[in-house]
Amino acid sequence: MKGIALLLACLLFFTSCQSTDQPTVTVTGESSVFVLPDMITVSIAAEYTGHTSAEARAVVSGMINKAVSVLSSSFNVDESDVTTAGFSLYPVYSYPDGVQTEEGQRAVERIDVILHDPEVVGDVIESLSALDGITISEIIPGCSDITAAEIKARSLAVEDAINKASVYATSAGYMLGNLISLSGVSLPDSPKLYAAKSSTGTEYHSGTISIDDSVTAVFSLLE
Repeated sequence: MKGIALLLACLLFFTSCQSTDQPTVTVTGESSVFVLPDMITVSIAAEYTGHTSAEARAVVSGMINKAVSVLSSSFNVDESDVTTAGFSLYPVYSYPDGVQTEEGQRAVERIDVILHDPEVVGDVIESLSALDGITISEIIPGCSDITAAEIKARSLAVEDAINKASVYATSAGYMLGNLISLSGVSLPDSPKLYAAKSSTGTEYHSGTISIDDSVTAVFSLLE
């Protein structure tokens, strides 16, 4: 008898828990806020193969110094806006008649340069392209302060989640209840391109930066 009574008590407790379960709706809110870049990062590389490692290092160092000099004198790039991004030195081989033969040593030096005036990018490309041994590997638009845009994107993502939840609730014959949980994921900034030409005709596609955000929200549903 005690066992039956205990079983009935457990069943009643389980039924009570089930009756108090409240329906919920889970939605994902998304948003994008666009800002104009106020800076551009240009990645520059110099490469040279010499007979010795000392020769290769000296030549690429001279190439990079010349590029930095042009950037400083023609575009007012400050020394603090130039950062060494990498340096590599390795042997170069050829295989005449299937025999490995060292041809020399190759040096590669890379720097990142920040331009605070996006409008000069085309002219910078033109000037650097005229230098022997210099290549431009990457051009990335950026924004010096995106905090306000990130806050706005998060707010709009939450607003989008609320709107979606309201539509779902109404469509299902419920009223939207309280927020139960909220979690978010900030997405990588994404450049959206536009064209900018140099005075000599080189065209560079810069653009707006998309600050994307996404949140997942769980709301209760009321009858």
